[in-house]
Parts: sequence; structure tokens; C-alpha cells
Amino acid sequence: MKKLSDPVRKANAQSVGLDVHKGVTVFCVHDASGSVIQEGRFNSTPPELNRFFKSMVAKGETHITFEASRSSLWVYDVACKYVDEDHVHVAQAKRIRAIANTLTKNDANDAWWLAYLTYEGRLPEAYVPQGNILELRIATRERRACVQRRTMIINRLKAHLAQLGEVVPSTSIFTKRAQLFLQEKALETEGTRGRALRSCMDELTYQQAAIAEWEEVIGTLCEELPEVQLIADEIPGVGQALAATIVAEAGDITRFHSAKAFGCATGLTPSDQSTSGKTIHGGITRSGSPHLRWAMTQAAMGCLRCKSGAGLAAGNWMRSKQKRMGNKAKARAAGGRKLAESIWRLFNLGECFDAGRAFGAPRN
Repeated sequence: MKKLSDPVRKANAQSVGLDVHKGVTVFCVHDASGSVIQEGRFNSTPPELNRFFKSMVAKGETHITFEASRSSLWVYDVACKYVDEDHVHVAQAKRIRAIANTLTKNDANDAWWLAYLTYEGRLPEAYVPQGNILELRIATRERRACVQRRTMIINRLKAHLAQLGEVVPSTSIFTKRAQLFLQEKALETEGTRGRALRSCMDELTYQQAAIAEWEEVIGTLCEELPEVQLIADEIPGVGQALAATIVAEAGDITRFHSAKAFGCATGLTPSDQSTSGKTIHGGITRSGSPHLRWAMTQAAMGCLRCKSGAGLAAGNWMRSKQKRMGNKAKARAAGGRKLAESIWRLFNLGECFDAGRAFGAPRN
């Protein structure tokens, strides 16, 4: 059951709500008593935003709030020039929509809700990465995008070979035998099919080089983040790339008050809509970062490939759950959530990974 750990505290200061869009920003200002004192709009450019903050912050202590979006980082940097970081709030857009779900939906109402929820102390805030964590987040997301594009190219390449009645003579397309086979087929095939094969080979080479470049950047950034290596060493199914993604997306893991809370942040927790004495569990909530959810799911799949040790125990638990539920995706989601809870215990309680505690005793 979700409960408030601390009583709600009002801001007792001026609060500014900004609904930032690509071309225009709508604002609403509440005073220390919660009354609206100013509303309006201005162009969404750095000079206009600086001019607005100068006129607002000069009146005393101010809280600035806006929703997380593609433009939230540069707005956050500008706002931090005028007020402390503790007074700059980035709201979770999804939860704001759920709280302020009114019949009238417009920019002025959105700005009003942002300012009012800040004044009330009930604003659902999003995590804002800074420093090396931000740099690592950019690098890991770019690496993942390159890996996804590489997978699409491989699927296109196999589809062209299937039209020729050919199959790659290896489980991996990057073995020496497979590469020689692909080069021969690309050269001997005529017409547009041959041109498509050669184009796929060139794109594959480019993506491989891009992945290697981003992995080098990630390795350099991880030298100043020892928690990445700690996760890679302790948690089964997790290598350096996945560990870097987990740290980049989660940030300071100690900010979560419990293992269940960090598991919920991955979005791998089943939704609960129980009522009238009936227990109703739906699909996973998919809340939080999709990149973190992807990393934990990939870690679960890594455990399924383990042949010994703690990874084998975790994989056996997921195979047993899949057999009982008849759903592979649900078993992987459950395994990823339990791995996330183990990561929280690693940082908050100093506990090494224990397959017996995380996944229970082995079943006969």
C-alpha cells in the first residue's frame, strides 16, 4: 500500500509554472499564499527565458517548475542560474496529466497546475541527471540506438539471402566463416538484389564501428563511476554496457527508499487494480525509463543463457515461472524486477547478490 512517508509541506514561497513548447512558453505565477498574481506567455528562446527569470526571481524566493520534455535540460540549466537547484523542479508529465485531468485542457491550465502543485508540495518530480551521469546517459542511449539499427540491418540481410534460397552458415553473422560467405554472395549476385546486399554490408560495417566508438566512450566515463563495475561484478547477466545503462538511467540508486520502490521504477511491476475483495493484476506498469526497463530485461535474458553459478539459478527460476504461467515475457519481466531489487540491496544494504534470497530455493 502506498503511503506518504512525510507530511505534505507547502512551499510558502512564490511558485512559477512553465508550460514549455517549441515555439512558445506559457507561465503562471502564484504568490506565497497560493493566489495567482501573473499569467502570460513568451517565446521559447534562451534570451526571452533569461529576461523572464530576471523579472520573477528579483521579487524574492522563487520555485520554478516545468514538465520533463525534450527541451527540459536547457531550461533547467537556465533556471539554475537564478535559483538554487533545490528550487528548480522537473515534473513527471504522465503523473501530472493523471492529477490534473480536467475537462478543459490547454497551456494556461497546465501552467496553473504546475505552479499550484508546487505550492501545495504535491508535485511528482522527475530525476534530472547531472555531470558524468548525464554524459553516460547520452552515450549509452546512442549505443543502444546503434545496436538496434544493426539488428535491423542484419534482419534485412537475412531476408535478402532467404529470397536467394541461402542461409548464413553460422549462428553469428560476425564469424569469419559467415563474413566470407556474405562477401562472396554480395559479389556474385547481380541486379538490385546484389546491390542491396552490398549496401547492407556497408551499413553493417558502419554501425559496428559506431558501436565500438560509443563503447570506448562508455569505458572512459565508467572509470570515474565505480558503481558500474560493482554492478557488472555482482549481478549475473549484466556486463559493463548494461551496468552503465542501469547507472545512467537510475542515477543515485540510494534515493529509492526500498527495493520494491526501485523495482517499481523499472516499470516491470504488475499493475494492481484490485477492488471489492477481488485481486486483479494486469500487465506491467511500464513506468519510469524505458531504457532502464530494457536493460533489466536484457539482464534477465543473460541469466537464461548462463550455464553455471548464480546466473544459472536465476535462469532456472525464470524457466520454472515460465512453465507455470505459460508466458515467456512475464517470466523475464519478473526476473528483471528481482535483479533490480538485488541491485538496490547491493548499494543500500551492502549485500552481495544471493540467488537463494532473490529467487528462492530451487524447485524440484
